[in-house]
Amino acid sequence: MKKPLLFLIFLFLVSALASGDAPDHPRMIILGFDGVDHGYLTQYMEQGKLPNLSKLAQDGSFHKLLPPVPAQTPVSWSTFTTGLEPGQHLIFDFLKRDPETYMPTFAIADEIKVPVIFGAKNKIYLPILAGIAFFFLIFLLSWLLRRSMPVRLILGLAFGLIAAFGVRFYLIPMIPETRPGVDMHQQGEPFWQVMSRSGYTCKIFRMPVTFPAKNFPHGHLLSGLGVPDLSGRIGKPFFFTSDLFIPTATENEFSVEVVELPDNRGEMDTIIVGPPNKFFDEPDYIKLPMHLAVAEDRSHLTVKVCDQTVVLRPGEWSGWTDFVFTFNPIIKVRGVGRFYLDSLDPEINLYLSPINFDPRHLPTSINITYPFSWAKELVDRFGLYKTIGWSVDTWSPSEELTDEEFFMEEWQFNAEMYSKMLEGFIADGDDLLFQYFEFTDRVGHIFFRLLDEGHPAYDLAKANAFGSALEQSYESMDRIVGMTMENMPPDAKLIVLSDHGFASFRYATNYNTWLVQNGYMTLTGSENITQNLEALFDRGQFWPNVDWSRTRAYCMGLGGLYVNLKGRESKGIVEPGPEYEELRRELISRLEGWVDETTDLHPVAKVYTREEAYGTFNAILIPDMIVTNNPLFRVSWQTSLGGIPSQLIESNDQVWSGDHCSLYPPSVPGVLLTNWKMELDEDPYIVDLYPTILKMYNVSPPYEVAGKNLIP
Repeated sequence: MKKPLLFLIFLFLVSALASGDAPDHPRMIILGFDGVDHGYLTQYMEQGKLPNLSKLAQDGSFHKLLPPVPAQTPVSWSTFTTGLEPGQHLIFDFLKRDPETYMPTFAIADEIKVPVIFGAKNKIYLPILAGIAFFFLIFLLSWLLRRSMPVRLILGLAFGLIAAFGVRFYLIPMIPETRPGVDMHQQGEPFWQVMSRSGYTCKIFRMPVTFPAKNFPHGHLLSGLGVPDLSGRIGKPFFFTSDLFIPTATENEFSVEVVELPDNRGEMDTIIVGPPNKFFDEPDYIKLPMHLAVAEDRSHLTVKVCDQTVVLRPGEWSGWTDFVFTFNPIIKVRGVGRFYLDSLDPEINLYLSPINFDPRHLPTSINITYPFSWAKELVDRFGLYKTIGWSVDTWSPSEELTDEEFFMEEWQFNAEMYSKMLEGFIADGDDLLFQYFEFTDRVGHIFFRLLDEGHPAYDLAKANAFGSALEQSYESMDRIVGMTMENMPPDAKLIVLSDHGFASFRYATNYNTWLVQNGYMTLTGSENITQNLEALFDRGQFWPNVDWSRTRAYCMGLGGLYVNLKGRESKGIVEPGPEYEELRRELISRLEGWVDETTDLHPVAKVYTREEAYGTFNAILIPDMIVTNNPLFRVSWQTSLGGIPSQLIESNDQVWSGDHCSLYPPSVPGVLLTNWKMELDEDPYIVDLYPTILKMYNVSPPYEVAGKNLIP
């Protein structure tokens, strides 16, 4: 009697556990909005313009969120996702330098070469394998046809040799020995991977610094910032123009491919310069022919490319257009992009967006989603979408090739596209959903000149027309948050955060020039050497006139200050120990005491030592000091790339007019909103969210984290 009773009790307990009415953990939705500033968000909330965010703050919590040092997008989001300081997770800047060559490279990831099949031994192994395979295939067929053994052997050998020679001399030349790959440098373990090991389902959408996408159980991921366009760039738009007064070589911090058209009327042929050929010796780039035809009445333009016809009137965007770049009959890369016709009269100005990898036809090496098939499944569910990490084009307006109206339509298209996808994800019911939106940051970069009347690029007429752009972007954020609150389960937890705030960028600070003028860097020639990212991508000559034998310090990246240290840098002259420490103290004192003669302001707010900023760090990679600016100042683009212009401080009269990258972190706080009350003694730090999120799911961090749990 006892055994059947015990068995029934066991079945009852198993059934009760398997069919519980509610999970023992909350569902959580995290919305990350890049660059949302605490001060401006507070202002718009107080003005009654953000009702959903105001309700969230009133019912829950609203705090400043301190960014790391430096306050940069990849640095801050990596700190959030890993629970580590930048010195530990190693995403400490957009750029890093090679201490052997002093050359800049991207800090997020390096491009590597990955063998294709057997790599250099393809020409040996593939013909042998093909020969053996055909030998046995023909031998088996001959056996089935009851041929004699000698005939089987002769036929097998003959076809095997034919196959081997065919592969060696026809197929092998079309198979590259290597293909490009990506080595992502971020260390640590993202919180969703830790959670997934405990059985929680997670959906992570466009999180920065997640390319290539890593496998994790119970989840889906689409990579964000770090995913290149089809040219391998952060983003390379095209601008086809018949206007002879538009320069064909741009010198912005990124690059726009400006293509000169032969005429402004009739029919003409041009080309789209596609991806660099990293598979074979030639050609250098894979190009596509494109045909343009201007209507006689100049009412529209007809574009023909890749067997598609696109008809555009001035001010119109095209739908998605397919592009197929053929390396050879075996290797083809497919992309998608959108045209925008800026003008036809008097000149043709035709824009083509950066060409995104087509999510329906991704090369297996472009691992932007986990699982790999999710990229196409998203298309089937929501339609085509941008795969590029930096998905709002800030480069064309920065070069003034496109106007403010263009940029407004560009960021609004992105916001609507990704918010529709978010609505679908909320209904999926994952334990944790994170989605990232970048448009709030990009609007800040482009439109701050119209908020700050003292900015060198301030324009009253444009301010009257577009001065509310930042406010509109925050209103769009408010609608997305409102939609989320309306559709999420009533017991779900909601976190809304940003990685940093914003400030006006009036003045560019040339630190290498300061080092030269103050005797810390010695030149062999002219100081007026400038650089752009074209040189970085195409490996131009950096530091062409620096005498390293008499240089004690140099600056690179967005505020990284390096000592030319003996034993670390290849041409280092500063001795480790007391000499190194004395030089750092001297540099910190003089930079923090520096007063700009023109403005009577201090460009530098604080210089951090790496010990002060991070505690633990990689002594080879991490800068010896990080220079942070007061509001209105920012490290110059030229300093970031090792340039040495003649002026110490330059007025920033560019469209790129708001920034945060080298600002003193407390001066550009982000935001943290939750739908539950949090009573905090001090402003939280973005690294604190890692242990907080894991604690809410009763999951232990996999290592000692830098932050603290915000929930008692």
